[in-house]
Amino acid sequence: MIIKRKLIKTFLLILMSSGLLHSQDYVSFSTYHDLKLLAFGDDRGNRAGTLDILFRLKLQKPQNTTGYLVYLLEVEQANIEMNLLRYGFATGYAFNALFSNDINFEITPILGLGAIHRQGVSTFSWSGSIGFDYKLSERVKISSLLQYTDRSDLKRIYNDSKVRYSFFFGLEFNLFRLHR
Repeated sequence: MIIKRKLIKTFLLILMSSGLLHSQDYVSFSTYHDLKLLAFGDDRGNRAGTLDILFRLKLQKPQNTTGYLVYLLEVEQANIEMNLLRYGFATGYAFNALFSNDINFEITPILGLGAIHRQGVSTFSWSGSIGFDYKLSERVKISSLLQYTDRSDLKRIYNDSKVRYSFFFGLEFNLFRLHR
């Protein structure tokens, strides 16, 4: 178990340092809310209006012919029973020039690794998502995100490990450019 944690931390450090050293375009911040929990709640006792917020800090590589590479740091806080905190690192590729020359629309598949902290214990978790973004201006994008997450915390609490999905909606703000 200790070796597994060290390997994961080393892998994340290498990926992150690679992104920081070679990223040459925007640094952006995004915030999302799980629409299902906000509008309807769920069948596990969480009422409509339950907060489930996802924050992301994104570093992106320069545009090429089909899109650009992204690196993300993410934190999710859900005010469900026994509050949930999920954090991790993810990487993906934003396709914005596949279907037309309109680079205002992007589709971004993303894979991530991290941990879920709940009841004082952290468990390894992975996630996969696909983002749909539309650029409103040079600084602001409207975004939706369909995310599948390995809910490793459920294995520990309920002996029921599952992959769960969430549908998030939010905004992304370009903060600054690293190089011009």
